[in-house]
Amino acid sequence: MGHNLTHGSPYTRLIERLNRFPQGAPESKLLYDILKILMTEKEAGLMAQLPIKPFDVKKAAEVWKMSECEAQKNLDALASRAIIVDIEQNGEQIYAVPPPMAGFFEFSLMRVRKDIDQKTLSELFYQYITVEEDFMRDLVCGGDIQMGRIFPQEPQIPDEYALHVLDYERATNVIDTASHIGISMCYCRHKAMHAGTVCDAPMDICMTFNTSAATLIKYGHARQVDASECRDLLALAYEHNLVQFGENVRKRVNFICNCCSCCCEALLAIKRFGVAQTICSNFISEIDNAKCVGCGKCEKICPVNAIEMIEKDGIKKAHVIPERCIGCGVCIKHCPTKALQLKSRPNRLITPLDTTHKVVAMATERGKLQELIFDNKVLFSHRLLGGVLGAILKLPGLQRSFAQAQLKSRYLERMITKAAGDE
Repeated sequence: MGHNLTHGSPYTRLIERLNRFPQGAPESKLLYDILKILMTEKEAGLMAQLPIKPFDVKKAAEVWKMSECEAQKNLDALASRAIIVDIEQNGEQIYAVPPPMAGFFEFSLMRVRKDIDQKTLSELFYQYITVEEDFMRDLVCGGDIQMGRIFPQEPQIPDEYALHVLDYERATNVIDTASHIGISMCYCRHKAMHAGTVCDAPMDICMTFNTSAATLIKYGHARQVDASECRDLLALAYEHNLVQFGENVRKRVNFICNCCSCCCEALLAIKRFGVAQTICSNFISEIDNAKCVGCGKCEKICPVNAIEMIEKDGIKKAHVIPERCIGCGVCIKHCPTKALQLKSRPNRLITPLDTTHKVVAMATERGKLQELIFDNKVLFSHRLLGGVLGAILKLPGLQRSFAQAQLKSRYLERMITKAAGDE
């Protein structure tokens, strides 16, 4: 539900800026209160002026109309609290404003802090994300390309499929190939802890990788670990029946959350809005009726209520609801007769190549591609155009057509068409 905030206030301008990105945040009095806890009015005003795309200190100084030295101090203050992220790229420090989720909402509760009221913030997040619903509905129902996807639990994949599982579908491959690995407190269970509803699942098990891990480790928001320890934590997550929900890209995955069905906002949203088929893995649970004894253990353990018990001729059997199954594999090991197994889905989901490809695809579906191209906070350049066009050319044909229609520029359309013809 929308609320008319103070027109022209720094917080209002920041909300408008956030909503130019594919993963926005619907206007609400609750959102206003959240931002007031996370940053000062002055900081909100500075944030509202920052580009959508990554930028350097020189660009920030130009936008803010201040010296580079002063701009650097402001950027460092924001980055130290994980409100913005800083990335080392070719020896240069680059900054970016992360989306609210997965982004600075989670970062604010991924460790214990004394500089903000985390209990009040947790209550506001619950009201904004769970009670009002607009935020999560917009986030997970906006299109077929989502911010995250389910990773199947590898020990539950049958040998006959194991050789056909692609590297990007394996959480272990994400761990083994990451440049940096950080472990932090689970945002969802931390929030539930303040509400007195937290479960007994491990708390310090939220995994970040690559550039996200590097910046969180740098400022003490994550504990740096090696691949071996991270694999041990993944095994611990398996033991506690947690679902692996990670960034929806094939290269340089930035996060994998280990989610419980009672606290995790992603799993709760899947159940609430019925969006399993845009977030699921490329596997699905299948039941062998001849082996099923109707014990109901799989129904109880399923994190998204995708299994039900059906009685026929006085005999109960488990039944998988295909449109609800996310293909996590949590149910498999709990079947005493091995009647359950993971099998490949007949139609594989499209997984974007990298974060740029994902953002462009999401912007295309949500009608916000022009915001990425014609960001008035950044000078339009051939390098920038080339990067976005490259991502557009990786889109399926229909999405590419939508992208061209949104751009509404004959010049850009000719460039896309010519580049596609040269492939």
